[in-house]
Amino acid sequence: MNQQSIRKLRRKFSLAAFLSFMSIMLLMGGMIFAFNLYTTNKQIHATLDYIIANDGDISEANHTARSIEDFSAQNDFERFFEEIFSTGLDNSPELRFWTRYFSVRISVENDDIIWKNTGSIAAVTSEQAENYAVQALMSGKYFGTIDQFTYQISESEDSILIVFVDCKQQNAVIRRLMSIILGLIAVGAVGMLILVMVLSKYMIKPEIRSAERQKQFITNAGHELKTPLAVIRANTELDIMLNGENEWNQSTLRQTEQMTKLIQDLVMIARAEESPQTENFIEVDVSASVREAVESLSPLAQQAEKNLTADMEDGIVMKAQEGQIKQLASLLIDNAIKYCDDKGTIHVSLSKKGKNIRLTVD
Repeated sequence: MNQQSIRKLRRKFSLAAFLSFMSIMLLMGGMIFAFNLYTTNKQIHATLDYIIANDGDISEANHTARSIEDFSAQNDFERFFEEIFSTGLDNSPELRFWTRYFSVRISVENDDIIWKNTGSIAAVTSEQAENYAVQALMSGKYFGTIDQFTYQISESEDSILIVFVDCKQQNAVIRRLMSIILGLIAVGAVGMLILVMVLSKYMIKPEIRSAERQKQFITNAGHELKTPLAVIRANTELDIMLNGENEWNQSTLRQTEQMTKLIQDLVMIARAEESPQTENFIEVDVSASVREAVESLSPLAQQAEKNLTADMEDGIVMKAQEGQIKQLASLLIDNAIKYCDDKGTIHVSLSKKGKNIRLTVD
């Protein structure tokens, strides 16, 4: 495995690990943010329900205000869920003091404002409260948001009660949480990328060793098989000289030649995986080399009753070892001739796009 292949493998490993980490981080961050948003909205809903149930006034002046406990969970499961995740109404007696809200009641009969309560918020005047109430009614929604206020509309036989809760602090918490999550994801992504890039060379060592052993085995096997094949060929040729040609020694000779060529091809592929010796590279005319391979194998294709065609761009050159381009093209074309369908067509194409050269045999 050459250095270029190792770099590609490291990049693939790093990219896969980084994308996996980012997916998990985004999923966890999204779940945390979504759950926080859900619990916040749940608490706002509970607060609005509580204020509406008390006719828009939960101040100490309203002596008929219903107890907060009346809005607690009604069964063990809901109580457990509220205690663990704080999704219900805060049952602190301080709720009436820290909740910023205002209420407007409108007559159903003549659409006149018959009552306003702005005593629990300093940022909204009576006139502004009326304007917000009109906007809420015109929206046609029973629940919604206007500016920093979340409202809820409750209808009775003779009036419409609109309650607004100031959610500025809750919105700020949500935005802050989002910033923290995104910041943690960004920091984690940078840290993970650096860590993966550092550790990737150690993680892919088993793959490199496996590829090296495979390449070494092919090279050794090729060298080891050359000697017995040479002996078989010599003995076969001697038999032909002494006893003349017959179908048996001719078959043995053909099989020996095929095995020799197969070993040469395997050794060539193994060497192609080695680190290229760039000092031996010269400028090779790829178009001419592939064309020579096609012309030299055309008789073989005709003998096999197969059609060999070519479509190649002229003037394609690259830095390579002399002879390897033709050898590679010959190997591909020869295999195509062997395994092509009877009376089939083998098409060789050579093209260049940008810095990439594409050789296709199909």
